[in-house]
Amino acid sequence: MKLFKKQAEKVEMKAFFNNFSGKIEQAVKKDMEQIRQEIGEEKIYAVALVTDSDCITLFLALNTYEYMQKKDAAYLELLRDNLSEEDIGKVKEGAGSLTKWTPDEWGYSDGKNSQLAEISKLLYDKEEADSKEYEKHTELFFEAVASAFKNLIAEKTFGSNSDEITYFISMSDDERTYEIENFSAKLLNSESVCQAFLKRKPDEGSYAFPC
Repeated sequence: MKLFKKQAEKVEMKAFFNNFSGKIEQAVKKDMEQIRQEIGEEKIYAVALVTDSDCITLFLALNTYEYMQKKDAAYLELLRDNLSEEDIGKVKEGAGSLTKWTPDEWGYSDGKNSQLAEISKLLYDKEEADSKEYEKHTELFFEAVASAFKNLIAEKTFGSNSDEITYFISMSDDERTYEIENFSAKLLNSESVCQAFLKRKPDEGSYAFPC
């Protein structure tokens, strides 16, 4: 009976995440309508779907070259005493960045009342119903997110320059973050875009040299 119950729980969890992938796609498409208005004519260079250590939240983060430059300039004023003259020069010249690959520092995201916020509620409720079973199948969560992301990229949901954008899945404040970002980048990007992304260093945090 226990074996039968475990199998049934796994089948149910698979069914949940199979349906979940489509819900992510629809939520992102809807949320992008508002985000596009906010971005205007700025040029997107990176898009990330970001979760937490328990995989019960999901939000969309995007950044543009224009916002990155403004954010870097603001950070230069705050951190000037902690940076070398070489690094300061790189940021000023656009050859380095303090914020380029850190979604928490980016300029655009879905809001509190977004469709993705509703997705997070579904995840939270699912985990609350059976946390142990949910934890066993977090790989299904990542498979669903990656599948949705691939479809959104193929449909050019993030703009006509889709092939120039770097896409990845991230996890906030977790030792697995760098590994998850790298693995997902390999799934979601062309070889050339992926290799450029992989050149960043794992211990850089918000400091990203070279650009």
